[in-house]
Amino acid sequence: MQIAVTADVHLRSKQEYPERYSALANILAQLASQDIDMLLVAGDLFDANLVDYSDFEQLCDQYPNIQLHIIPGNHDALISEDKVVGANIHIYTEPKVLVVDSATFLLIPYDPKVTMGEKLAHAAADIEERQWILVGHGDYMECTQAPSSTEPGVYMPLSRTDLERYAPTTVILGHIHRSQLRDNVHYVGSPQGLDITELGRRTYAVFDTESGLVATRPVINDLLYFSESFVIVPVENDTSILRQQIKRRVELWGLERSEYDRVKVRVDASGFTADRKAILKTLKSGFKQFSYYDDGPRIDQLRISADYQRNAVAERVRELVNAMQWDFGGDEPDREDVLMAALQFVYGR
Repeated sequence: MQIAVTADVHLRSKQEYPERYSALANILAQLASQDIDMLLVAGDLFDANLVDYSDFEQLCDQYPNIQLHIIPGNHDALISEDKVVGANIHIYTEPKVLVVDSATFLLIPYDPKVTMGEKLAHAAADIEERQWILVGHGDYMECTQAPSSTEPGVYMPLSRTDLERYAPTTVILGHIHRSQLRDNVHYVGSPQGLDITELGRRTYAVFDTESGLVATRPVINDLLYFSESFVIVPVENDTSILRQQIKRRVELWGLERSEYDRVKVRVDASGFTADRKAILKTLKSGFKQFSYYDDGPRIDQLRISADYQRNAVAERVRELVNAMQWDFGGDEPDREDVLMAALQFVYGR
């Protein structure tokens, strides 16, 4: 049997954010076509301060054969079955053991006052000597994640010690909006990017009760966010180099041309050039098929340089940075960040 899992949909009114409802509707439609009749929601189904759940209830009414089992997250900690009504809607405000086919799930709703390990300690007797799957909402302390300016701090932490002590076979969490996996802890990610910081295609998860495996499946989104930044080095053919870079970046998005009208992109250029106008024109031409998240390409960090000796040094620096065998990104700076820092040293700015 297969069971779908998503989280962090952050529904508000359908009029305000229709793309979030569309993403959830796409998941439900896929499940209906695949004869999957259960969807677990690992927190933050709703955004903070939502008081009218009718849009969500009407969506669930369209899929009466799919049972939605929902735990609150930090954004919707006050939801309950008294507030959200539907024959196929089940909301758990206390830890719940859910046995489905041969799989035992322990659902732990978000609680700001305790750690996930403390909740596990209280629930341990109910899952003793079983193979079981933990579904919760919070921070696995071993996962790498970018700090959030909107949600600073730690939310209902889960430690590696907790995993070793209580030994779930699989952990599926909400809260981090990017799909990722570490130590058999799966973050399912948000099915719809909420803003320009949440990029690219989105997914949901499917757990197979027979194999115990978790697979990701794509969501067909109405809105896709992408963000591209370019560091310009003032060489004679900088616009030609930029055109090639733009082409390659767009190819890496992995989109069909029919999906281009769903894209909102942010474009930044920094570095140095002898012709800012030509760079701006090249950026506009390269992304002309897409809508912008902002008003257009941003070049406020692009500087003028006509110092040909420094420009020659800068070109050599670019070659060396591009040849570096380094694990860029994640906890380390991106390649563009390294190149920009080197250029600032070359130009003394």
